[in-house]
Amino acid sequence: MSAFASSQLRLRSPAALPAGALPRRAPPLPLAAAPRAARLGLAGGPRLVPRPPAPSTRPAPARPSRDVSAAAAVPADDGKGGAAKAAPGGFMNVFRVFSDERCNSKLLALAIGQMLCSIATLIHDSYLPIYVHEELGLSTTKIGAVQGIAQFLCQLSKGVSGVVGDMLGSQTRVLLFGTLLTFACKPMFAMLSTVYGVFGVSFCLYWFFVAKLLDRLSKGIREAPTKAVMNELAKESGDAPDAAYGLRQSLATAGMLIGSTIASLTFAITGNNYILTFAVSSVPPLLALLWLSANFREEIWGKPAAAKAPKPPAAPPSAPAPGSPELLPAVAGAAGAGPTGSAASVSIDEPVLSPLQKGLAILRAFKPAYWQALAVVAVLYFARFDASFISLRAKSVMAKSMLPMLTLINTLFQMLLTAPLARVSGASVKNRNRLLWVGFGCMVVADLCFALPATASAAGMFFGSACIGLHMALTHAITISMVSSYMPTGHLPGVGLLSGTAVSFTDLLLGFVLAASNALAGVLADMTRAAGYGNVGCFLGGATACVLSGLLLFAFEKWGDLGRDDMIVMKARKPKKA
Repeated sequence: MSAFASSQLRLRSPAALPAGALPRRAPPLPLAAAPRAARLGLAGGPRLVPRPPAPSTRPAPARPSRDVSAAAAVPADDGKGGAAKAAPGGFMNVFRVFSDERCNSKLLALAIGQMLCSIATLIHDSYLPIYVHEELGLSTTKIGAVQGIAQFLCQLSKGVSGVVGDMLGSQTRVLLFGTLLTFACKPMFAMLSTVYGVFGVSFCLYWFFVAKLLDRLSKGIREAPTKAVMNELAKESGDAPDAAYGLRQSLATAGMLIGSTIASLTFAITGNNYILTFAVSSVPPLLALLWLSANFREEIWGKPAAAKAPKPPAAPPSAPAPGSPELLPAVAGAAGAGPTGSAASVSIDEPVLSPLQKGLAILRAFKPAYWQALAVVAVLYFARFDASFISLRAKSVMAKSMLPMLTLINTLFQMLLTAPLARVSGASVKNRNRLLWVGFGCMVVADLCFALPATASAAGMFFGSACIGLHMALTHAITISMVSSYMPTGHLPGVGLLSGTAVSFTDLLLGFVLAASNALAGVLADMTRAAGYGNVGCFLGGATACVLSGLLLFAFEKWGDLGRDDMIVMKARKPKKA
């Protein structure tokens, strides 16, 4: 090498420069050298950058320790869904079921909206059958037919609303539409007397039929989106959904008690005025509509313009570590693509699937644990026939004026115990299964109280109703949460969102199971009545269903997936800043 070249190298070397001097700018690199420039960290410009120093044996800098100290400043998780310092004590713990504050507030908004709609339904349903039968002269056969069709439509709408929410990409909008429909149909009950006086009994029957159908249809439309949003919130927060479903069930049951009380007070204050009592039922759904609109503004109307401001451009990529060639194309592409090149370079096209492939992909998305949980719940639902069978049995051994007290005892147990028991269930899969077995045992005891001659008394009926209330507190929210824990959530490539579709599919299947349960209960009751034992066959069948459901749960816990905590996939909780 010539003396002149050696002097130039010494001049350009950073080590050869005087203290405080800067190296001269190198001439622009040719295009062919761009990839090498990107690998050397020269994508932002043709400056000369010194070679990275050799790996040091000294400890790493203080950046990781800073993160550790920040995490150490966060209170330890209390094991029940949040930081210990932030968790309120006492009764208010029932309302804090998610560790994430945002998710918890959204859940409370959903539960309160559900409670308001339950209040409205019980206000008019407390006196509606009596009014249409005694005041309008509709036969019990017609009333029963309307109720049956309305319940079927409710189950059908559950099987559709979640799918529609996934197609629209917003479950909250479908939920708001269902609440709006609930509010729109309530005044129709207050107009029954006017319709009867102007158009006659035939038109009034159709009016009552349409009003009842819209009422049940709106309930079904709300149901699947509500569960889908709750499942997504539980997954986002990283908590088990048991406590969330327990809180929702407790508040809905409280809404039933509040609605019945408001109906009784309004009916007494207005001098037994049915129309004014029905008119009051329009107020709670209006409040629910305003409440949900205020708490889900971003989900319904979209984020405000300020929130959609473009993000600042990302910093230039740093030099990759030696031996990581897979990063080179992305860095090189960023060097020459400009501000819009990086997103396009990493985008992945959505696969195009045929209808058959989509169906198979959806079925594969459901884990075996989901089908096992669904089997346990489906068998249990054969013990969940309509409460009218209890009334038919109880009226033969106690005064008819005491029959509403059976429902009151049942409801009080559910309202007071569902949420606390659901929190215990959410602690572990073992807790969940043990509580379910206790609940199955309570239902067996209740069925025996209604079926055996030794307990055919008012005391036996009250004890049986208390056992049913305890059974519902132990199993209703927990079984829904168990199935929901294994449902697929989020986006499935080639198919789309699955959260609402999974809920609708499950509700539709269980709706058919409930219909079969009531039909079978009627057949068994007729068989035992014809044999001279009374209407007790349905209760013996219900006890058998509970025993079979418990055996299924035992088998799936021991040899299946229902005993594994790792099958319930939850997001890892992030430590909150102090």
